[in-house]
Amino acid sequence: MSNKLIEQFRQQEAENIALSVKFNRWSLVMIEVMIGEQEQKLVASDLPVDSESQDNFWSEIA
Repeated sequence: MSNKLIEQFRQQEAENIALSVKFNRWSLVMIEVMIGEQEQKLVASDLPVDSESQDNFWSEIA
């Protein structure tokens, strides 16, 4: 009985790990797509590269 429970637990953990890996890969792909889209928007815009005003994006995030 105990060995059966241990084996069931191992199987569930293996499935959980597989799902986590799948989710992590999916997340990475989505982030890469989002970065690519943002880069395309920035390249397509006519905004100046060097701005006079300080960009507070990273300071607001931190």
